[in-house]
Amino acid sequence: MTGYQDYLLVLTPSDSVCKRIKRLKEDSASIVGDYNSRYSKAHISIQQWPRKKPVWIDTLMPKLERELLTLPPLVTGINGFDFFHHEENPTIYARLEQSPATALWFKHLKRFFSGGSFVPHITIARSLTAPAFKKLWPYVSKQEWQEEFKVDKLTILRREMIGHDKSYRVYKELPFNKRLDFNSFINSKLKTPATTEKPLTSAQFSLF
Repeated sequence: MTGYQDYLLVLTPSDSVCKRIKRLKEDSASIVGDYNSRYSKAHISIQQWPRKKPVWIDTLMPKLERELLTLPPLVTGINGFDFFHHEENPTIYARLEQSPATALWFKHLKRFFSGGSFVPHITIARSLTAPAFKKLWPYVSKQEWQEEFKVDKLTILRREMIGHDKSYRVYKELPFNKRLDFNSFINSKLKTPATTEKPLTSAQFSLF
């Protein structure tokens, strides 16, 4: 183990969603050839902790685990496809449901971290060349996909910064509170005046 490691925090969708994303990646490769992100498992990226000492991360875990238990499992779904422009290298992704309920859940999740906003999504093909995008997007955009799924934990992955094997492996899986109902949680927050919300503190976990 080196002195520093890279960490990635993700939400993992259901097995059925993971299997369809894998099939879409395989179909995409048959259309445009090999590409960035082809072999990565389906996930929703939440946060990156690049170049961190394991001892620093270990000390954060108890607090983060307690914070996550204030949230119910996420109930969301796939709603078609979209892409990020990224100038000359677009990224095609499966679009997540954009409902007020899911937006509020992610808002509460982000309260535990510092940093900018992000668009929750599941990447299919990252940083495509312009010609590859022009070939692949017409195929993906014609696919129809609506599927609900639940996420009951936050997964923390890590990888060595040096060496031949730089693949991410599971470091921790921190559960959300299964005793909390998603809809009841959302309704309670919608009825709670903003002045009574938990204030942000300087002890947030660094985002990006």
